[in-house]
Amino acid sequence: MSKQVEKKKSSYRDPLILIAFVIVGAVLGLTLGEKASVLYPIGQIWLNLLFVLLVPLIFFSISSSIANIADTKRVGKLLVLTIGIFVLTAAVAGIYMFVVTGIFGVDTSIQLDTTEVAAAAATDSIGEQIVNTFTVSDFPLVISRSHILALIVFTVFFGLTVSILGEQGKPVASWLNNMSLVFYKMVALLMKLAPLGLMAYFANLTGTYGPDLLKSYARGLLIYYPAAIVYFFVFLALYAFLAAGPWGVKNFFKNILTPALTALGTRSSAATLPLQLDACDKLGVPREVSSVVVPVGATCHMDGACIATIYEIVLCCALFGRPLNSIGDFAFALVIAVAGSVAVSSVPGGGAAMETMVISAFGFPSIALPVLLMMTQLFDAGCTLINSCGDTVASMLVTRVLYGKDWYQKNLNDQKDAKI
Repeated sequence: MSKQVEKKKSSYRDPLILIAFVIVGAVLGLTLGEKASVLYPIGQIWLNLLFVLLVPLIFFSISSSIANIADTKRVGKLLVLTIGIFVLTAAVAGIYMFVVTGIFGVDTSIQLDTTEVAAAAATDSIGEQIVNTFTVSDFPLVISRSHILALIVFTVFFGLTVSILGEQGKPVASWLNNMSLVFYKMVALLMKLAPLGLMAYFANLTGTYGPDLLKSYARGLLIYYPAAIVYFFVFLALYAFLAAGPWGVKNFFKNILTPALTALGTRSSAATLPLQLDACDKLGVPREVSSVVVPVGATCHMDGACIATIYEIVLCCALFGRPLNSIGDFAFALVIAVAGSVAVSSVPGGGAAMETMVISAFGFPSIALPVLLMMTQLFDAGCTLINSCGDTVASMLVTRVLYGKDWYQKNLNDQKDAKI
Protein backbone atom coordinates (compact mmCIF):
# COMPACT_ATOMS: atom_id res chain seq x y z
CA MET A 1 0.00 0.00 0.00
CA SER A 2 2.86 2.37 0.84
CA LYS A 3 4.37 1.76 -2.60
CA GLN A 4 1.10 2.82 -4.23
CA VAL A 5 1.03 5.96 -2.11
CA GLU A 6 4.62 6.73 -3.07
CA LYS A 7 3.82 6.19 -6.77
CA LYS A 8 0.87 8.61 -6.56
CA LYS A 9 3.05 11.20 -4.80
CA SER A 10 5.77 10.74 -7.41
CA SER A 11 3.32 11.15 -10.29
CA TYR A 12 2.25 14.53 -8.96
CA ARG A 13 5.75 15.67 -7.98
CA ASP A 14 6.90 16.80 -11.45
CA PRO A 15 3.77 18.81 -12.35
CA LEU A 16 3.72 20.36 -8.88
CA ILE A 17 7.36 21.40 -9.29
CA LEU A 18 6.52 22.79 -12.74
CA ILE A 19 3.53 24.72 -11.43
CA ALA A 20 5.61 26.03 -8.50
CA PHE A 21 8.30 27.34 -10.87
CA VAL A 22 5.66 28.95 -13.08
CA ILE A 23 4.23 30.68 -10.00
CA VAL A 24 7.73 31.88 -9.11
CA GLY A 25 8.11 33.17 -12.67
CA ALA A 26 4.75 34.93 -12.44
CA VAL A 27 5.74 36.57 -9.15
CA LEU A 28 9.07 37.66 -10.67
CA GLY A 29 7.22 39.10 -13.65
CA LEU A 30 4.76 41.02 -11.48
CA THR A 31 7.62 42.28 -9.29
CA LEU A 32 10.10 43.21 -12.01
CA GLY A 33 7.61 44.37 -14.63
CA GLU A 34 9.21 45.00 -18.02
CA LYS A 35 12.66 44.32 -16.51
CA ALA A 36 11.69 40.62 -16.46
CA SER A 37 12.37 40.57 -20.20
CA VAL A 38 16.01 39.86 -19.30
CA LEU A 39 14.86 36.25 -18.63
CA TYR A 40 13.25 35.91 -22.07
CA PRO A 41 16.28 34.27 -23.80
CA ILE A 42 16.35 31.41 -21.26
CA GLY A 43 12.69 30.56 -21.88
CA GLN A 44 12.96 30.94 -25.65
CA ILE A 45 16.05 28.70 -25.90
CA TRP A 46 14.22 25.93 -24.03
CA LEU A 47 11.18 26.42 -26.25
CA ASN A 48 13.24 26.29 -29.44
CA LEU A 49 14.89 23.04 -28.34
CA LEU A 50 11.44 21.55 -27.75
CA PHE A 51 10.28 22.70 -31.18
CA VAL A 52 13.30 21.04 -32.83
CA LEU A 53 12.60 17.68 -31.16
CA LEU A 54 8.88 17.52 -31.95
CA VAL A 55 9.07 16.54 -35.63
CA PRO A 56 11.48 13.57 -35.29
CA LEU A 57 9.73 12.50 -32.09
CA ILE A 58 6.33 12.33 -33.81
CA PHE A 59 7.75 10.57 -36.86
CA PHE A 60 9.69 7.87 -35.04
CA SER A 61 7.20 7.20 -32.25
CA ILE A 62 4.10 6.82 -34.45
CA SER A 63 5.80 5.06 -37.37
CA SER A 64 7.57 2.56 -35.09
CA SER A 65 4.31 1.71 -33.30
CA ILE A 66 2.53 1.01 -36.59
CA ALA A 67 5.47 -0.73 -38.25
CA ASN A 68 5.81 -3.21 -35.38
CA ILE A 69 2.15 -4.32 -35.40
CA ALA A 70 1.95 -8.11 -35.76
CA ASP A 71 -0.88 -10.07 -37.41
CA THR A 72 -2.87 -7.05 -38.55
CA LYS A 73 -5.50 -9.19 -40.33
CA ARG A 74 -6.69 -10.85 -37.11
CA VAL A 75 -7.53 -7.60 -35.40
CA GLY A 76 -8.32 -5.55 -38.49
CA LYS A 77 -12.08 -5.63 -38.10
CA LEU A 78 -11.85 -4.92 -34.39
CA LEU A 79 -9.42 -2.03 -34.86
CA VAL A 80 -11.57 -0.35 -37.51
CA LEU A 81 -14.61 -0.51 -35.23
CA THR A 82 -12.58 0.61 -32.23
CA ILE A 83 -11.07 3.65 -33.97
CA GLY A 84 -14.50 4.53 -35.34
CA ILE A 85 -15.95 4.63 -31.82
CA PHE A 86 -12.94 6.58 -30.55
CA VAL A 87 -13.41 9.24 -33.24
CA LEU A 88 -17.17 9.44 -32.63
CA THR A 89 -16.89 9.88 -28.86
CA ALA A 90 -14.06 12.41 -29.28
CA ALA A 91 -16.26 14.42 -31.66
CA VAL A 92 -19.11 14.35 -29.13
CA ALA A 93 -16.68 15.53 -26.42
CA GLY A 94 -15.50 18.40 -28.62
CA ILE A 95 -19.02 19.54 -29.50
CA TYR A 96 -19.94 19.37 -25.81
CA MET A 97 -17.05 21.70 -24.92
CA PHE A 98 -18.08 24.14 -27.65
CA VAL A 99 -21.48 24.32 -25.95
CA VAL A 100 -19.85 24.84 -22.53
CA THR A 101 -17.59 27.65 -23.75
CA GLY A 102 -20.50 29.15 -25.66
CA ILE A 103 -22.47 29.39 -22.42
CA PHE A 104 -19.72 30.39 -19.98
CA GLY A 105 -17.15 31.97 -22.31
CA VAL A 106 -13.39 32.24 -21.75
CA ASP A 107 -11.26 34.97 -20.25
CA THR A 108 -10.83 37.88 -22.67
CA SER A 109 -9.27 40.41 -20.32
CA ILE A 110 -6.01 40.44 -22.26
CA GLN A 111 -5.16 40.63 -25.95
CA LEU A 112 -1.82 39.27 -27.11
CA ASP A 113 -0.09 39.82 -30.46
CA THR A 114 -2.76 39.39 -33.16
CA THR A 115 -1.04 40.54 -36.35
CA GLU A 116 0.23 37.14 -37.47
CA VAL A 117 -3.06 35.38 -36.74
CA ALA A 118 -5.22 38.00 -38.40
CA ALA A 119 -3.15 37.76 -41.56
CA ALA A 120 -3.49 33.98 -41.63
CA ALA A 121 -7.24 34.14 -41.05
CA ALA A 122 -7.67 36.68 -43.83
CA THR A 123 -5.83 34.73 -46.51
CA ASP A 124 -7.07 31.16 -46.02
CA SER A 125 -10.55 29.85 -46.75
CA ILE A 126 -11.83 26.80 -44.85
CA GLY A 127 -11.06 24.59 -47.86
CA GLU A 128 -7.51 25.91 -48.06
CA GLN A 129 -7.07 25.40 -44.32
CA ILE A 130 -8.07 21.74 -44.60
CA VAL A 131 -5.81 21.10 -47.60
CA ASN A 132 -2.85 22.89 -46.04
CA THR A 133 -3.36 21.19 -42.66
CA PHE A 134 -3.44 17.58 -43.89
CA THR A 135 -1.12 17.79 -46.93
CA VAL A 136 1.90 19.66 -48.27
CA SER A 137 3.16 20.11 -51.82
CA ASP A 138 6.81 19.11 -51.28
CA PHE A 139 8.70 16.72 -49.00
CA PRO A 140 10.83 19.34 -47.17
CA LEU A 141 7.61 21.00 -46.01
CA VAL A 142 6.42 17.84 -44.24
CA ILE A 143 9.40 17.83 -41.86
CA SER A 144 8.30 21.04 -40.19
CA ARG A 145 6.37 21.82 -37.02
CA SER A 146 4.22 24.13 -39.14
CA HIS A 147 2.60 21.07 -40.78
CA ILE A 148 2.09 18.62 -37.90
CA LEU A 149 -1.02 16.87 -39.25
CA ALA A 150 0.55 16.50 -42.69
CA LEU A 151 3.54 14.95 -40.94
CA ILE A 152 1.23 12.52 -39.10
CA VAL A 153 -0.49 11.49 -42.37
CA PHE A 154 2.91 10.81 -43.95
CA THR A 155 4.13 9.00 -40.83
CA VAL A 156 1.11 6.67 -40.67
CA PHE A 157 1.49 5.87 -44.38
CA PHE A 158 5.19 5.14 -43.88
CA GLY A 159 4.58 2.90 -40.86
CA LEU A 160 1.82 0.95 -42.61
CA THR A 161 4.08 0.37 -45.61
CA VAL A 162 6.86 -1.01 -43.40
CA SER A 163 4.34 -3.28 -41.64
CA ILE A 164 2.94 -4.59 -44.97
CA LEU A 165 6.45 -5.51 -46.12
CA GLY A 166 6.59 -8.16 -43.36
CA GLU A 167 10.01 -9.82 -43.04
CA GLN A 168 11.60 -7.36 -45.47
CA GLY A 169 10.41 -4.47 -43.35
CA LYS A 170 11.60 -5.85 -39.99
CA PRO A 171 15.06 -4.23 -40.10
CA VAL A 172 13.42 -0.87 -40.79
CA ALA A 173 10.86 -1.44 -38.02
CA SER A 174 13.67 -2.27 -35.60
CA TRP A 175 15.58 0.87 -36.60
CA LEU A 176 12.46 3.00 -36.15
CA ASN A 177 11.94 1.53 -32.69
CA ASN A 178 15.53 2.25 -31.66
CA MET A 179 15.35 5.79 -32.98
CA SER A 180 12.09 6.40 -31.14
CA LEU A 181 13.80 5.35 -27.90
CA VAL A 182 16.56 7.88 -28.55
CA PHE A 183 14.12 10.73 -29.04
CA TYR A 184 11.98 9.64 -26.06
CA LYS A 185 15.13 9.99 -23.96
CA MET A 186 16.04 13.35 -25.49
CA VAL A 187 12.59 14.72 -24.66
CA ALA A 188 12.78 13.29 -21.13
CA LEU A 189 16.14 15.02 -20.60
CA LEU A 190 14.88 18.30 -22.04
CA MET A 191 11.75 18.21 -19.86
CA LYS A 192 13.97 18.19 -16.78
CA LEU A 193 14.73 21.79 -17.74
CA ALA A 194 11.04 22.61 -18.22
CA PRO A 195 10.62 24.26 -14.77
CA LEU A 196 13.50 26.65 -15.46
CA GLY A 197 12.45 27.34 -19.06
CA LEU A 198 8.79 27.97 -18.23
CA MET A 199 9.68 30.04 -15.15
CA ALA A 200 11.76 32.36 -17.35
CA TYR A 201 9.09 32.48 -20.06
CA PHE A 202 6.26 33.23 -17.64
CA ALA A 203 8.31 35.89 -15.86
CA ASN A 204 8.54 37.67 -19.20
CA LEU A 205 4.84 37.09 -20.01
CA THR A 206 3.51 38.35 -16.69
CA GLY A 207 6.01 41.20 -16.72
CA THR A 208 4.57 42.23 -20.08
CA TYR A 209 0.86 41.50 -19.62
CA GLY A 210 0.46 41.66 -15.83
CA PRO A 211 -1.98 39.69 -13.63
CA ASP A 212 -4.62 39.42 -16.38
CA LEU A 213 -2.76 36.38 -17.77
CA LEU A 214 -3.25 34.54 -14.47
CA LYS A 215 -6.99 35.22 -14.59
CA SER A 216 -7.17 33.15 -17.78
CA TYR A 217 -5.82 30.10 -15.93
CA ALA A 218 -8.16 30.53 -12.98
CA ARG A 219 -11.16 30.79 -15.29
CA GLY A 220 -9.93 27.76 -17.24
CA LEU A 221 -9.90 25.63 -14.08
CA LEU A 222 -13.36 26.83 -13.06
CA ILE A 223 -14.75 25.87 -16.47
CA TYR A 224 -12.81 22.70 -17.31
CA TYR A 225 -13.17 20.62 -14.14
CA PRO A 226 -16.95 21.03 -13.68
CA ALA A 227 -17.32 20.30 -17.41
CA ALA A 228 -15.14 17.18 -17.07
CA ILE A 229 -17.16 15.93 -14.08
CA VAL A 230 -20.43 16.41 -15.97
CA TYR A 231 -18.99 14.57 -18.99
CA PHE A 232 -17.86 11.69 -16.77
CA PHE A 233 -21.22 11.15 -15.10
CA VAL A 234 -23.53 12.05 -18.00
CA PHE A 235 -21.83 11.04 -21.25
CA LEU A 236 -20.02 7.93 -20.00
CA ALA A 237 -23.32 6.88 -18.42
CA LEU A 238 -25.02 7.46 -21.79
CA TYR A 239 -22.47 5.27 -23.57
CA ALA A 240 -22.87 2.56 -20.93
CA PHE A 241 -26.66 2.74 -21.42
CA LEU A 242 -26.28 2.40 -25.20
CA ALA A 243 -24.03 -0.62 -24.64
CA ALA A 244 -26.16 -2.50 -22.09
CA GLY A 245 -29.16 -0.46 -20.95
CA PRO A 246 -29.74 0.26 -17.24
CA TRP A 247 -27.63 -2.78 -16.35
CA GLY A 248 -24.69 -1.21 -18.17
CA VAL A 249 -24.95 2.11 -16.31
CA LYS A 250 -25.27 0.48 -12.89
CA ASN A 251 -22.42 -1.97 -13.37
CA PHE A 252 -20.13 0.45 -15.17
CA PHE A 253 -20.09 2.86 -12.22
CA LYS A 254 -19.93 -0.05 -9.79
CA ASN A 255 -16.71 -1.34 -11.35
CA ILE A 256 -15.07 1.90 -12.48
CA LEU A 257 -14.38 3.44 -9.05
CA THR A 258 -10.94 1.90 -8.50
CA PRO A 259 -9.66 2.66 -12.04
CA ALA A 260 -11.06 6.20 -11.76
CA LEU A 261 -9.30 6.92 -8.47
CA THR A 262 -6.09 5.41 -9.86
CA ALA A 263 -6.34 7.66 -12.92
CA LEU A 264 -6.70 10.73 -10.72
CA GLY A 265 -3.91 9.57 -8.42
CA THR A 266 -1.35 8.58 -11.05
CA ARG A 267 -2.33 10.88 -13.94
CA SER A 268 -1.41 7.97 -16.22
CA SER A 269 -3.71 6.01 -18.53
CA ALA A 270 -1.03 3.32 -18.74
CA ALA A 271 -1.03 2.90 -14.95
CA THR A 272 -4.77 2.20 -14.98
CA LEU A 273 -4.53 -0.37 -17.80
CA PRO A 274 -4.59 -3.52 -15.61
CA LEU A 275 -7.47 -2.11 -13.58
CA GLN A 276 -9.44 -1.23 -16.70
CA LEU A 277 -8.94 -4.76 -18.03
CA ASP A 278 -10.12 -6.16 -14.70
CA ALA A 279 -13.20 -3.91 -14.82
CA CYS A 280 -13.93 -5.19 -18.34
CA ASP A 281 -13.71 -8.79 -17.07
CA LYS A 282 -16.18 -8.01 -14.29
CA LEU A 283 -18.53 -6.39 -16.81
CA GLY A 284 -18.41 -9.48 -19.02
CA VAL A 285 -16.55 -7.86 -21.92
CA PRO A 286 -14.77 -10.67 -23.80
CA ARG A 287 -11.00 -10.53 -23.38
CA GLU A 288 -10.60 -10.74 -27.14
CA VAL A 289 -12.18 -7.28 -27.24
CA SER A 290 -10.81 -5.68 -24.07
CA SER A 291 -7.23 -6.82 -24.75
CA VAL A 292 -7.28 -4.74 -27.94
CA VAL A 293 -9.60 -1.83 -27.13
CA VAL A 294 -8.14 -0.88 -23.74
CA PRO A 295 -4.42 -0.86 -24.72
CA VAL A 296 -5.15 0.93 -28.01
CA GLY A 297 -7.39 3.33 -26.12
CA ALA A 298 -4.61 4.11 -23.66
CA THR A 299 -2.68 5.65 -26.55
CA CYS A 300 -5.35 7.06 -28.87
CA HIS A 301 -8.69 7.46 -27.06
CA MET A 302 -8.49 10.87 -25.45
CA ASP A 303 -11.93 12.42 -25.01
CA GLY A 304 -10.62 14.37 -22.00
CA ALA A 305 -7.80 15.75 -24.13
CA CYS A 306 -10.29 16.65 -26.86
CA ILE A 307 -12.38 18.63 -24.35
CA ALA A 308 -9.24 20.42 -23.14
CA THR A 309 -8.06 21.13 -26.69
CA ILE A 310 -11.37 22.71 -27.70
CA TYR A 311 -11.18 24.97 -24.65
CA GLU A 312 -7.59 25.90 -25.53
CA ILE A 313 -8.52 26.65 -29.15
CA VAL A 314 -11.41 28.89 -28.07
CA LEU A 315 -9.13 30.57 -25.51
CA CYS A 316 -6.36 31.24 -28.05
CA CYS A 317 -8.87 32.51 -30.60
CA ALA A 318 -10.01 35.01 -27.95
CA LEU A 319 -6.50 35.94 -26.81
CA PHE A 320 -5.09 36.37 -30.31
CA GLY A 321 -8.12 38.00 -31.92
CA ARG A 322 -8.89 35.13 -34.29
CA PRO A 323 -12.66 34.59 -33.75
CA LEU A 324 -14.55 31.45 -34.74
CA ASN A 325 -17.20 33.07 -36.92
CA SER A 326 -18.77 30.31 -38.98
CA ILE A 327 -19.82 26.67 -38.96
CA GLY A 328 -16.74 26.00 -41.08
CA ASP A 329 -14.47 27.51 -38.40
CA PHE A 330 -16.04 25.38 -35.68
CA ALA A 331 -15.86 22.26 -37.89
CA PHE A 332 -12.19 22.90 -38.61
CA ALA A 333 -11.44 23.31 -34.89
CA LEU A 334 -13.30 20.07 -34.14
CA VAL A 335 -11.34 18.19 -36.81
CA ILE A 336 -8.05 19.45 -35.37
CA ALA A 337 -9.04 18.50 -31.80
CA VAL A 338 -10.33 15.03 -32.74
CA ALA A 339 -7.41 14.24 -35.05
CA GLY A 340 -4.95 15.42 -32.43
CA SER A 341 -6.59 13.46 -29.61
CA VAL A 342 -6.47 10.24 -31.66
CA ALA A 343 -3.13 10.65 -33.46
CA VAL A 344 -0.80 12.73 -31.29
CA SER A 345 -1.73 11.17 -27.95
CA SER A 346 0.55 8.18 -28.59
CA VAL A 347 3.57 10.50 -28.65
CA PRO A 348 5.48 10.89 -25.35
CA GLY A 349 5.08 14.50 -24.31
CA GLY A 350 2.04 14.42 -26.59
CA GLY A 351 0.69 17.56 -24.93
CA ALA A 352 3.43 19.62 -26.55
CA ALA A 353 2.81 17.93 -29.90
CA MET A 354 -0.93 18.60 -29.60
CA GLU A 355 -0.42 22.26 -28.74
CA THR A 356 2.07 22.66 -31.59
CA MET A 357 -0.45 21.17 -34.01
CA VAL A 358 -3.10 23.59 -32.76
CA ILE A 359 -0.95 26.70 -33.10
CA SER A 360 0.33 25.64 -36.54
CA ALA A 361 -3.16 24.84 -37.83
CA PHE A 362 -4.59 28.18 -36.68
CA GLY A 363 -1.49 30.29 -37.27
CA PHE A 364 -1.12 31.30 -33.62
CA PRO A 365 2.32 32.76 -32.78
CA SER A 366 4.81 30.63 -30.85
CA ILE A 367 4.07 32.59 -27.66
CA ALA A 368 0.90 30.46 -27.44
CA LEU A 369 2.85 27.24 -26.74
CA PRO A 370 4.04 27.92 -23.16
CA VAL A 371 0.60 29.36 -22.33
CA LEU A 372 -1.08 26.14 -23.52
CA LEU A 373 1.54 23.85 -21.96
CA MET A 374 0.73 25.30 -18.57
CA MET A 375 -3.00 24.89 -19.24
CA THR A 376 -2.39 21.25 -20.15
CA GLN A 377 -0.64 20.63 -16.84
CA LEU A 378 -3.56 22.11 -14.92
CA PHE A 379 -6.11 20.04 -16.86
CA ASP A 380 -4.11 16.78 -16.85
CA ALA A 381 -5.74 14.92 -13.94
CA GLY A 382 -9.24 15.49 -15.32
CA CYS A 383 -8.11 14.52 -18.81
CA THR A 384 -6.64 11.24 -17.54
CA LEU A 385 -9.83 10.39 -15.66
CA ILE A 386 -12.01 10.73 -18.76
CA ASN A 387 -9.42 9.23 -21.12
CA SER A 388 -8.86 6.04 -19.15
CA CYS A 389 -12.44 5.36 -17.98
CA GLY A 390 -13.64 6.05 -21.51
CA ASP A 391 -11.66 3.01 -22.67
CA THR A 392 -13.77 0.69 -20.50
CA VAL A 393 -17.07 2.05 -21.78
CA ALA A 394 -15.69 1.94 -25.35
CA SER A 395 -15.01 -1.78 -24.82
CA MET A 396 -18.65 -2.18 -23.83
CA LEU A 397 -19.80 -0.36 -26.98
CA VAL A 398 -17.58 -2.47 -29.24
CA THR A 399 -18.92 -5.62 -27.60
CA ARG A 400 -22.50 -4.41 -28.11
CA VAL A 401 -21.88 -4.00 -31.85
CA LEU A 402 -20.07 -7.34 -32.25
CA TYR A 403 -22.17 -9.58 -30.00
CA GLY A 404 -25.62 -8.00 -29.82
CA LYS A 405 -27.65 -6.12 -27.21
CA ASP A 406 -27.73 -9.01 -24.70
CA TRP A 407 -23.97 -9.61 -24.75
CA TYR A 408 -23.64 -9.14 -20.98
CA GLN A 409 -25.89 -12.14 -20.39
CA LYS A 410 -23.82 -14.54 -22.51
CA ASN A 411 -20.75 -15.14 -20.27
CA LEU A 412 -18.56 -14.55 -23.33
CA ASN A 413 -15.29 -15.08 -21.42
CA ASP A 414 -16.41 -18.62 -20.61
CA GLN A 415 -17.15 -19.45 -24.25
CA LYS A 416 -14.15 -20.73 -26.17
CA ASP A 417 -15.93 -20.06 -29.44
CA ALA A 418 -16.60 -16.39 -28.73
CA LYS A 419 -14.72 -15.09 -31.77
CA ILE A 420 -14.95 -11.81 -33.59
